Amino acid sequence: MASLVNSESRAAIQQFLDGNFTSLESLELVDDLLKDEERAHAQLEEEAAAANQATKALAAEAISLADNVQSKALQLVDIHSKVVDSAADESAAKWEFRDGTAVMELVSKLAAELQMYRRLSQAKEYVDAFIEVKKLAEQAAHSMSSNAQGVLSAYSSAIALLPKPSNEPEVAGAEPAPNLLEYTKQTVRNIWVAAEKAAAAAQEESLRKMGWPGRIDPTASLLAEFSAGFSMLVSLDRITRDATDVLEQNGLLLQAADASPLPLEHMARAVDIRMRYHFEGARGTSRADKPEWWLSQILSMVRNLVPLLELHVQNLYDGSALPPLDMRNEFIRLILPIIQRKLAHDRTDYMSNGLVIAQVARELSEFEQTLQDVYFFDGPSVLGAFLRDADVFSAWIESERKSAIDSYMEAIADPSAFKQLYEDDMLDVDDPKPSHIAQKVVLLVTDIAERYSVVPSCMQQLQFLSTTQFPIVIALVEDVEAEIDEFSRISLAFIRDAAADGSGLTAQSSFTAQLHRLAAWYQTTWYVEEAARNWNDSSIYVDMWSAVCRHASALGDGADPRDWRDGCDYWGEKDRKVLDDVEAPEVDEEWLDGGIWERTIGTLSKLKQRILELMGRAINKDALGQLRAYRKKTSWSLEGIDSDSIVNVSAELGGALPELLQLIATLSELLPFTGVAYLLRSLAAEIDTFLVERVANAHSFNTSGGQQFALDVGAIEQVLRTSLPGGALRQPSGLALVKATERARALSRSQLTSE
Repeated sequence: MASLVNSESRAAIQQFLDGNFTSLESLELVDDLLKDEERAHAQLEEEAAAANQATKALAAEAISLADNVQSKALQLVDIHSKVVDSAADESAAKWEFRDGTAVMELVSKLAAELQMYRRLSQAKEYVDAFIEVKKLAEQAAHSMSSNAQGVLSAYSSAIALLPKPSNEPEVAGAEPAPNLLEYTKQTVRNIWVAAEKAAAAAQEESLRKMGWPGRIDPTASLLAEFSAGFSMLVSLDRITRDATDVLEQNGLLLQAADASPLPLEHMARAVDIRMRYHFEGARGTSRADKPEWWLSQILSMVRNLVPLLELHVQNLYDGSALPPLDMRNEFIRLILPIIQRKLAHDRTDYMSNGLVIAQVARELSEFEQTLQDVYFFDGPSVLGAFLRDADVFSAWIESERKSAIDSYMEAIADPSAFKQLYEDDMLDVDDPKPSHIAQKVVLLVTDIAERYSVVPSCMQQLQFLSTTQFPIVIALVEDVEAEIDEFSRISLAFIRDAAADGSGLTAQSSFTAQLHRLAAWYQTTWYVEEAARNWNDSSIYVDMWSAVCRHASALGDGADPRDWRDGCDYWGEKDRKVLDDVEAPEVDEEWLDGGIWERTIGTLSKLKQRILELMGRAINKDALGQLRAYRKKTSWSLEGIDSDSIVNVSAELGGALPELLQLIATLSELLPFTGVAYLLRSLAAEIDTFLVERVANAHSFNTSGGQQFALDVGAIEQVLRTSLPGGALRQPSGLALVKATERARALSRSQLTSE
C-alpha cells in the first residue's frame, strides 16, 4: 500500500541531503552525521518526556485543586441551606457567621470558584479530546502503509468522537467547542481520504500488474495484493455506511447514500480515465461518427474484468457484511454514466448531423444487447435515455425525413424512373416487376425501419413511420396519379391515328408504347402494394398496430386506431405510457385483424385498379376501332351463297384478329394473370355488346349471312379464350361472347332479318 509522505517532509529531507552531502567526499561523514542525529533525537525525546511529565503533574495538581474547590463549595452550599431554613428573618442576606462574615458574600465567592472549576474541567476535557483526536490521526498516518486494521480502528474511533444525533433537546453549554468539533471532522475526513487513496492505489496497481484493462492473468501474490486493497476499501465503505446518521448530523458527506461499493467505483474510474483520454479530447480517436470505436473499447474492458469479478471479487464482497450485490451487474451499471457523458460530449455533432444518431443508436442497441445476453445485465437503458432528449430525437427524425425525400426526388426525376428494373425472365409472370422508383421507395422505407427498429419506444417508432415513411409512399401515389391524370387527357385512339401520320412510328408501336407506360405504373403500384402487405405482417409493424389499438381503446368514444396519424403530432407523456405499455388492457379483437399499413394498402390497391380501368378503356376503344371495317360490312344478305362454302372468317376481320392476338400477347407480358383476365373480361363484354348492337342489330341478315356472323363470333371468342400462354389451366373464365353467340345462332336459322 502506498506510503503517505507529505510535501513538507520531502522538502526537509531534500534540504538535509543538499546541506550535508555536497560532494562524494562528504559521504564519508555519514557515520558522524548519523551519531549526531541520534544524539539530537535522544535529547529531544528526553525533553519531550520531561515536558510530558511536567504537563501531567500540572494537570494532576489542577484536578486536585478543582476537586478541593468543588468539595468546599458543596459543603458551603449545604451550610447555607441549613442557615436559610432555620432563619426567622426572610432576608438571608442579613445573616452572618460568628466571625462576622456575610453569608451571601461567601456564597458568591464560592460560586465564582465553582464556575472556575467548571471551566477548568471543560478545558481539561477539551485538551483530552484534542489529544485523543491527534493520537488517532497519528495512528492512522503511522499505520497507513503497513497496518490496515490500525487505520480502520483509528477511523472508527474518530467517528465515535463526533456528536451523536439525539431526539432530546440540547442543554445549554453542552454542545462541543466549535473548533474542537471542526478539528475532529477534519481528522475524520483526512483519514477517509488518505485511506481511500492508499487502498485505491494498491488495488489499481495490483490490477495493472495482472494486465487489466487487457486480458487479466492473476497470480496468487497479485490476488493477495488486490484482496488487501479491495478489503480495505470495502471496510471503509462499511464503516461509513454504518455511521451514516452520525456523519450526516455533523455535515460530513463522504459518499452518496446510493453510492456503489468503493472498490467498484475505483475500477470504473479506470475506465473513465481511459475514455476521457482517448475519446473525449483532441485525439484522432475522439470522433462522434465512430461510436463503435469507444463502445468496443468499453466492452473489451468489461469482458476482461468479468472473470475476476465473478470468481474472486464476488466472494470478497460477500464476506464484507454489506448488503448483497451482484458485482458484475453493479460494475456494468457504474459504466453507464461514462457512456452518457460521452454522448453529451458529442451532442453538438449529433445536432449538426442527425443521421449520425442512427449509427449511434444502432451501436448502443448492439452494445446493450450484448450486456444483456452475455452478462445478464438488467440495469437501465442508456439508449432510451439518450433518445428521450427531444432535441436529439428531432434532429434524427428530421434528417431521416429530409434524406428520404431528397433520395426520392432524385429517383423520380430520372427519366428511367418507371422503367422495369429486371429482365422478364428473371421474374415469374405473376410476380410484380419493380421499376426503378418502386424499388427505391421500398428500399427507403425498409432501410428507415431497420434504422429505427432499435428505438425502444413504440411511440417514437410511430413518429418515425408517420414522419419519414408514409410521406415517401404518399409522394409516389401522388406522382403516379399525376401521370395518370395527364395521360387521361389524351385519347389512345387519337394517339394511334396521329402516330400513323408522319411521326415515324406505326400506329401499333405507338399504342404498345402507351400500354407499356400504363403497365409500368401498374407494376410500380403493385410492387409497393405487395411490399406494404409484407410490412403489415412484420413484427415491428404488428407491435405498432397493437400500440395504436391500445391507444384508441384508452381514448374511448368510438376512437378508430386507423386515425392514429391525426393526433400523433400532439402526443405527450400520457400517450407514451399507453403506447409503450405492452401489458395494457386488451383491445377489440376486430381491430387486430387490420394493420398499420392497412389504409396505405387500400390506397395503392385503388390506384392499381384505376390504372387497370384506364388501360381497359384504352384497349376496348382500340379494339373496337380495329372492328370499324367489320362494323361497316354490308354483305350479310347476299343471295346465291352456299352455306357449305362459309369456312373462313370475314375478310373485314383479317386485320382485327391478328391485332387482337398481338394485344393479348402484349398484355400477358406486361401484367399478371389476374390483371390480364380482368382486361379480357372487360374487352369480351365490350365486343359482345358491339357485335350485337353495332353489327347484328344494324344490318339485314339471311341464313348464310347469319352463318358467317356465327363463324366470325366464334373466331373472335376463340382468340379471347385460348390466346393466353400457359395452356387451358391458365385461361380465365367469363370470356364467352354470350349475347353475340345467341344472336348468331338465331340469325343462322332465319330466312332474312333486317334492321
